[in-house]
Amino acid sequence: MRYSKGWVVLLTTVIGLGLGGYTYVHHALVSQVYVTNCGMQDFKPSTVIKFCADAGVSVNKISWSVWNEQGATGEGEYQINDCEPSCVDGKHHYAQVVISLSKVKEINGKTTLTYIDIKTKDGKNLPLSDSAEDAWPMELAG
Repeated sequence: MRYSKGWVVLLTTVIGLGLGGYTYVHHALVSQVYVTNCGMQDFKPSTVIKFCADAGVSVNKISWSVWNEQGATGEGEYQINDCEPSCVDGKHHYAQVVISLSKVKEINGKTTLTYIDIKTKDGKNLPLSDSAEDAWPMELAG
């Protein structure tokens, strides 16, 4: 009888841990939030591209501080190619920015953020722009 109590405790612990682990993983997969990025659904991308054909404008080196169903915020490096004399030979210009993602939609059964708003961290205009802000719909597919 003494040994059977130990086995019961061990079996109960193993079953409890197994069910808890399954519940945690299942909830994480079901509640995952994505973003559209050049027509693909992506999770916490380190780069977001505005013009997918040539990647002439993008936000790189993104560090996300908030990522959930209500939206996402982070910081990154805005990059734009001046395409002078051509886009292949153009110079890249950079600015540090704050990023906000919003406009939640269900796409392919997944919660997806579909709009980006960026602002310079220092309040100065973005390179090659007369504004400190830029924004665009990211929903190219769905």
